[in-house]
This record gives sequence, structure tokens and C-alpha cells, in this order.
Amino acid sequence: MLTHNAEPLTLAACLNPATVSGLSFEQVARLAATNGIGMIEASIQQIVAYGTTRAADLLDELGIQVAAACGLLPDGPVLPHPLLVDPPTFLHAVDGLETRLEAFGAIGCRVATIVLNPRTDLDGSLAHDLAAERLGMLGGACAEHGLTLAVEPVGVQAGLPPSLDGQSPFITGLQELVQLLHAVGDVTAAAALGVCVDSFHWSAAGADPAQLTGLAPSRIAHVQVADTPVTVTPECWTDEMRLFPGDGTLPWPEFLHALIDAGYTGPLSVELFNPALRRLPDHLIAQRALSAVTDVQGTP
Repeated sequence: MLTHNAEPLTLAACLNPATVSGLSFEQVARLAATNGIGMIEASIQQIVAYGTTRAADLLDELGIQVAAACGLLPDGPVLPHPLLVDPPTFLHAVDGLETRLEAFGAIGCRVATIVLNPRTDLDGSLAHDLAAERLGMLGGACAEHGLTLAVEPVGVQAGLPPSLDGQSPFITGLQELVQLLHAVGDVTAAAALGVCVDSFHWSAAGADPAQLTGLAPSRIAHVQVADTPVTVTPECWTDEMRLFPGDGTLPWPEFLHALIDAGYTGPLSVELFNPALRRLPDHLIAQRALSAVTDVQGTP
């Protein structure tokens, strides 16, 4: 059982819409509420399209919170862009940023997530400087709205989509990410930047608990969870191989205790891209997500 200051601690379950593909914001919210999950992730584009007042009313009716939302840099009506897109794409994605930031406040969500490219075609120093510059701009905008921008490093190296792939490695682990965050010069912007820890990517990058416990208190803004394959070596893992927590080889006691030692008290958001698991009935996916988060925390 997880403990913090000698007291039992249970981290709440959260449902990521990628686990149940094809559902609308309202359908994900209702699915979570029906199956006893009190938090969801969302696409901020879907929230804006649904209507922020209407979305807030639905969340209040269902007793659901949006723990984190993606899409600060939108790629269409649902998907987000990663940080290192080409300049024209970035400028186009920034258009409408203020509306999306206001939507976060309207639904009571305080964490925006963004994915950092693990590989890039840019020169290493140029990629570093560009990432720091963009994080400074986005972090400053989030700070003005009382938000934390949670940056997610990608540890898997196989099966990357074109938007995350490139000829040269960039940043894949938490230690490298923190060094990048420290390079953001604006103090206000830097204070609004946090880390989105993904258990699957953490494991692919070496599964070192010290990478979690070494983070400053409150630096971890959001946590996504999935288990790792049993028969495939880490260098061949892809996101489509994600399993429900407890069904694979990830060292859950080490991961969870490191989170607690780092001061994290937020939810564990189940994020699966596994096409076979997505074919399960939606209610069964939600039930298994909730029981998985509960079960892995019960391991001594």
C-alpha cells in the first residue's frame, strides 16, 4: 500500500480519451461518471467546440473533473501538435491560443499537456534553443491564466508518428527535460512549466526511480499510466503495445513510491493506444482502468 508521511495514500483514477478511441468529450465524461471514475483528460479543441459553458455544466452535473487537457497547439479538431513543429505550422497552431486558454479556466482545468519530440531533423543546439523559446512563450501564456504546462518526454523509439520522428535524437528522459526547462529564461514562464510523467515512456527510457524522486516538489504536474509488454524488448516497444496497469512488466511499486517521494498527489490517468484493447466494450475498458489503478497501488 502506498503511504505518504506514514499515512495510506490512494491516487485517483483518471480516464484518457485515447483509451476509448472515437468517443466525444461528452461520451467520455459520461462513461467515466457511470463507472465510478471522477476525472478525465480532454482535448481542449473538443471543449471549445462543445461550448465552455455547456461543458462546465455537464461536468458539474456528472461530478467529473478535467484533470488535464491537450491541444494547446491543436492539430485539427481533436489531436495536438508536439512542440517542435515547423515554424509555419507553429504560427498557425498558436492562432486562437487565448480562446483555448480561457476554456481551461471555464471548465476548472489547471493543467495543459504538451508532448516533446524525442527525435528531430533540427540540429541539436537549434532544437534545444527553439524548444526553450517556445516553452517560454507558452509557459508565459499559461502563467497569465493560472495554468501549469506539463511537458511530456517520449521514451519509446519505435513506431513513432512522423510528427515525433526525425534523423537525430533529442530529449527522451526526465533528466534531460528538466535541464531544458531550466533553460527557459523568463522566471514567470519557467514557474508555470511542469512535467507530465508517462509510466510507459519512463520505463522505455530506463525505469530509473531517481529520475522521479530527483524532481523538485510540485514539478510533476500530471501522470499518465500504462503497462509494458512482456515478450518485447524496450527498444522495440511502440505505443500500440500499451497494456492496462498490472498486466505487464513495469515495476509498479518502484514507480509509484518514487512518485509519492517526489510529492505527487494527483491522479493516475490510464492512457492506452492498444488497438486490441480499444475494441473492448467501452464500459469494460472504463471498469478495467479503474480496477487496474486501484490494484497496482495495493502492491506492498
